[in-house]
Amino acid sequence: MTEADSPTTPRQHVRSTYRSLNADVHRRTHALSLRVRLIAVVTGLLVVALVLTGTVTLLVLQRVLIAQTDEQLRSAMNAAVNYGPSAARGADAVLPPTDYVVQVSGSQGQVYVPSKPTPNGEQLTLSGIDSSWVKAHNGQPQTITNKQTGDEWRVIAKPTGLPDGSSIAVARSLTPVEHTLKDVAAYFVLVGLVVVVACGVLGAYGIRRAFRPLRDVEAVAAAFGGGDTSRRVPVDAAGTEVGRLGTAINGMLDDIETSLAARETSEARMRRFVADASHELRTPLSAIRGFAEMHRMGIVRKEADITTAFSRIESEATRMGGLVEDLLVLARLDEQRPMRRDPVDLFAIVADARHDARALAPDRTVTVTGIDGAPPQPVLVTGDEAKLRQVLANLIGNALRHTPAGTPVELGVGQRDGWAVWSVVDHGPGIPPEDAARVFERFWRADSSRQRGAGGGAGLGMAIVAGIVQAHGGAVRVVQTPGGGATIEVALPLADAPLEDVHDDDDDGADVEELSDAHAPPTPVDEAVDDTRSSTGRR
Repeated sequence: MTEADSPTTPRQHVRSTYRSLNADVHRRTHALSLRVRLIAVVTGLLVVALVLTGTVTLLVLQRVLIAQTDEQLRSAMNAAVNYGPSAARGADAVLPPTDYVVQVSGSQGQVYVPSKPTPNGEQLTLSGIDSSWVKAHNGQPQTITNKQTGDEWRVIAKPTGLPDGSSIAVARSLTPVEHTLKDVAAYFVLVGLVVVVACGVLGAYGIRRAFRPLRDVEAVAAAFGGGDTSRRVPVDAAGTEVGRLGTAINGMLDDIETSLAARETSEARMRRFVADASHELRTPLSAIRGFAEMHRMGIVRKEADITTAFSRIESEATRMGGLVEDLLVLARLDEQRPMRRDPVDLFAIVADARHDARALAPDRTVTVTGIDGAPPQPVLVTGDEAKLRQVLANLIGNALRHTPAGTPVELGVGQRDGWAVWSVVDHGPGIPPEDAARVFERFWRADSSRQRGAGGGAGLGMAIVAGIVQAHGGAVRVVQTPGGGATIEVALPLADAPLEDVHDDDDDGADVEELSDAHAPPTPVDEAVDDTRSSTGRR
């Protein structure tokens, strides 16, 4: 027979029933609200406290009343003993008030002098008061049960001192004491019930008021979950536990709201980025497909036309490849990968960039200047030299692309307020103030009507500049050139190591000119990074 088929013993049945009841009580208790459970606990503790207080009070009162009875019995006993050695004179001579019983008994417990009758005519006899009992409890109050009445009595017995071994006993019923205790207990129960009900009502009101902040927290959490991220928990007393809880929850909600806003902004930027990238890629792909279809359909037959078509396909493919490369650069910057940290002299990069600009635009005057009127000087930073060269190349390319032919360009390099500063100054049409905040946005162009690919990139160059500068712990901003034009300033942290290789601009043949004092200084990194982020874009 298996264990499942074996009969259940009574002990197992009781244990199973207890477990089932315990689980049911536990489930029902936890189903109650915290407020109800707290009120129940407070009321229960109050009831327990009242019961304990009442019990102790009744016990103390009982001891006091019995002690008073014993003192009265001793007084009565002294009066009876001091009256005279002969007990034959009769009990009436020594009887205290009628609620006492005085009895003279022999050595064998026989009654010589009974007590006088009670007011109702009943003759009471204290049985069992013999010489052995008296000897065992000589003069000490004892509680006995009267066999005639069935109630308890308090009795004191002493020997009379006569040769017959008789004794005298004085007793008093404890019924008045019991009645007093019952009356006090009844009053205590009545008052206790009133106190419990009153304290329960007041406690429920107080707990309800104390739980009001928690209800506010619940309401705010529900509203926040429903989409109202502006709701906050009202904090009246910040020093209390509930106040600190509300403050902590408000801080958490602020962080969540910031995270949600950042996520929405990131998602919106990503959607816009994907849409712009798709639009940028669609143009060269459409051109490539169009020329390929023309060749397949035989529309392009002449050698010169075929050469032109394939040249256009190659140029569009090159443009698309450049766009993809820019997108990859931005993706790597978004991943915040660690960059190389090598000592880099910005002056050397500026000197090389000046030669490159002259080669690209022979009609331009490209000069190297200092910062804030100072002469150009070598400046050492720590970073990725290739990335920093790309920054300057993008800035110079942007200036050459968006200024009229022959417009001079100035490249500034130096220090300001403990920062290494680059600047690219042009004297073209400039950037309107309303567009300056969007210069570093991806795929943004100041001239939206300009043909894509007809004179510039896809609008990612300045976004790459901002990303690289931020990755180096720097900042970039756009200011107006005095007299017209745009000035792009880049601020980078100076390197900790001293500059060992100081480049001289005489070998480069650069025309050193002072940069205008009207150029605005670059903002510190802790402020300029915010400026850059708020104005991510490009011309």
